Amino acid sequence: MPSLAAYRWADAKWDYWLAESSSLNGNVFEIKLRPNIKWSDGTAFTAKDVVTTFTIGRMDSFKIWNYIDKVEAAGDTTVRFNYVKPSSVGERTILRINIRPDSVYGAIAKRAADLYASGKTTGSDEIKALRAEKDNLRPEPYSVGPYKIDKASITEAQMTLVRNPGGLFADKANFDKVVLYQGETAQVTPLVLAGDIDYATHGFPLATDKAFVDAGIRVVRPPANSGPAIVFHWEKAAAFQDKRLRQAVAYAINKDESAKVTYGDSAKPQKFMTGISDNLVPLWVSSADQAKLKSYAFDLAAATKLMQDAGYAKVDGIWAKDGKKLEFELYFPSDFADWSSAADHAQKSLNTFGIKIVPRGAIRSQQLPDVNNGNFQIAFMGWGIGNPHPQQSYEQTLQAFNTIPPGGGMKYPLKQGDVDFEALIVQMGEGFDTNKQKDPVTKVALAFNDLLPVIPIWERYGNNPVNDKKRVKGWKPDGDPIYKNAFGVDNFAVYGIMDGSLSKI
Repeated sequence: MPSLAAYRWADAKWDYWLAESSSLNGNVFEIKLRPNIKWSDGTAFTAKDVVTTFTIGRMDSFKIWNYIDKVEAAGDTTVRFNYVKPSSVGERTILRINIRPDSVYGAIAKRAADLYASGKTTGSDEIKALRAEKDNLRPEPYSVGPYKIDKASITEAQMTLVRNPGGLFADKANFDKVVLYQGETAQVTPLVLAGDIDYATHGFPLATDKAFVDAGIRVVRPPANSGPAIVFHWEKAAAFQDKRLRQAVAYAINKDESAKVTYGDSAKPQKFMTGISDNLVPLWVSSADQAKLKSYAFDLAAATKLMQDAGYAKVDGIWAKDGKKLEFELYFPSDFADWSSAADHAQKSLNTFGIKIVPRGAIRSQQLPDVNNGNFQIAFMGWGIGNPHPQQSYEQTLQAFNTIPPGGGMKYPLKQGDVDFEALIVQMGEGFDTNKQKDPVTKVALAFNDLLPVIPIWERYGNNPVNDKKRVKGWKPDGDPIYKNAFGVDNFAVYGIMDGSLSKI
């Protein structure tokens, strides 16, 4: 499902898709839609679809509703969003949402609008019941893009997209069909090596990456703007409330080595260690403030001094204080091959350093709720997210598995001395002037670098195989600005299909 627009990260500009243009007039964000686009059932795409999407999205806590009080259509091709709390992050939360058809969701959207108008909130029982009704809908597959799902093609392993003649960019897309394969890395790898797949997004192990290259398959490495991190439960690993111990851990792990053994060229240790991508830091933090940031490069002497300064000494090879040794369990998602590799490297490094670690793995569907419920001592979780504005990365890194889960997550207090992370995260999204937002972003970056609420291990880059010899041509050369886009969002392959630059050999 296409969105209203997609973003070119290198140019900091929007390419309009379902939208034709957008403008901000005072506190009103107005979108002009492309005319003459049809859904796969033949229904015209109009402003009603956009209004319906955001109205039902209010029940799903779409972030834009933190900033607006209404969305309304002005004719068939104009939509207006009214800000009550101006925010520059609102633009992306509007333009990157996939649009749903009014023909399917319009009636529920009307009931939702009436409930909100009567004073009900997203937490009200009536809204919860309506949201459940919406979620239980099982409509026929629909599309407003250049392709639609061929229902007869769907199996457990794959499905085929066929042309949607009236959809967005139907005249630009060059393929009569697109086959999508379902499967984890182990299932997809042989298909890539056999030449049956032209592009894949999985996190392939280093040996598989090398096999692709040896087979003459090109590997593209765009950023993810995220990666794995070590997190500490504030109460169950209370020794790490002392930031010196967290800093010692950061120094004691050779993050460059961890990156190389896991992903080779598709992972990099962070230079800035701020909780956001190194790619974003120069855009938001001045050179003078960047110079204040520590990289925490591997340094056992620095780690040892921090432990000693904190009053620890080794007993039987393990750091201890007041007769209590540092002994903990490290909980990681065993079905994430890359994080499992990083977790194994981390536990070996810390055991060697003198912090006794017992690793325990569980599949992500079990590990994630356990961490969110606070059932861990030390864990591997994710930092950062694919968004060009730092606010969402900080929400992910400091709140998603901390203050947001009802179970308390890692229970790290977001107020640390004079630093109020929660207030600063709010401030960095306030107003339309991004230059003014650089101050709270910088304050969080500097505080994060010192306090290390979580410890980023490395930054993930894609190792996306691209077969440019069998069926598809037009892939941009390495170094093209499109590869500055985070591969999980604003994806370069989707761009190539939508703008017609990818075509049949």
